[in-house]
Amino acid sequence: MGKTLRRPRGAALNMTQVNYKVPDDCKAKLESVSQQLGVSAAEGLELILKHLELDADGLPAWADRDSIPEALPMAKAS
Repeated sequence: MGKTLRRPRGAALNMTQVNYKVPDDCKAKLESVSQQLGVSAAEGLELILKHLELDADGLPAWADRDSIPEALPMAKAS
């Protein structure tokens, strides 16, 4: 059995825990990539998010702008 990858003791201070449900294949991909990097899944996710390429509007570079809903129309003042 392999060694469980963990952050050093105390490294998670001032961090927020997240809990999201994701498809099994996405979790497996995260675990596989993290294992190849030699880090825990939490660290792997952190690295992925830190290196996520964003455009000038803060959207992922791969996002399809045409599929993103526009803001709700504002009621005109009378």
